[in-house]
Amino acid sequence: MLTRSELPENPVALQVADGGDRHVVTAERVRGGQVRIGCTCRTSAAEGWCGHQVQLLCLRYDAVVERDGEAEFHFEDIVMGTPLADLADEVDLALAEYDAAHKGLEAKRSAGFDPDRLRRLAALATDLAQAASHLDGALARFKKRLAAGRA
Repeated sequence: MLTRSELPENPVALQVADGGDRHVVTAERVRGGQVRIGCTCRTSAAEGWCGHQVQLLCLRYDAVVERDGEAEFHFEDIVMGTPLADLADEVDLALAEYDAAHKGLEAKRSAGFDPDRLRRLAALATDLAQAASHLDGALARFKKRLAAGRA
């Protein structure tokens, strides 16, 4: 991980597309190796985080408008090897687990009170509850780390 003084570009802004909307995600290395990252989308303003930030912290540039290898390289210089990037990976995995558990429950949900069906439904509901709990914890740690970068 480069120190703040070694970064050739700090901060770095990337524009992302989300449907018909465009937002700007800005990342900046601040004191103590913390990363300050923000997005101009409504979700980020309301929740304190958004999927655009997670995707970019996981180094996924699919939504970036007018891709620029140099800007992406500088973005990676800022975020790679930081605790925030590690937590973004954890959030990304927890979101995938939650989504899979939710889809599994929806796919198997059916009418009837057959004991085998009820047991399968209970097992799927348990999986969903565990995935939701894991996601809740991952998001709490992620938001706390985001707040530390803003301080």
